[in-house]
Amino acid sequence: MPRGRRTGADSIGEQIEKIDSEIETYKQKISLAREKKKSLLARKEKEEISELYQAVKTSGKTAGEFLDTLNSRTK
Repeated sequence: MPRGRRTGADSIGEQIEKIDSEIETYKQKISLAREKKKSLLARKEKEEISELYQAVKTSGKTAGEFLDTLNSRTK
């Protein structure tokens, strides 16, 4: 029965280099994904702030009056 191919010292070194290269590629992908996530979270926060502003504006109250109303409901 064949036992497979034996790997030499050079082959192992090449494999290590390949894995190191893959690690760097994944690190770059992770970095880009984190930047994209940060951007999306900022956009989400901006949209939520806009929604809150529209709610205050629609209520016809000042920001202070709106906050007082919210605070009185939570007590």
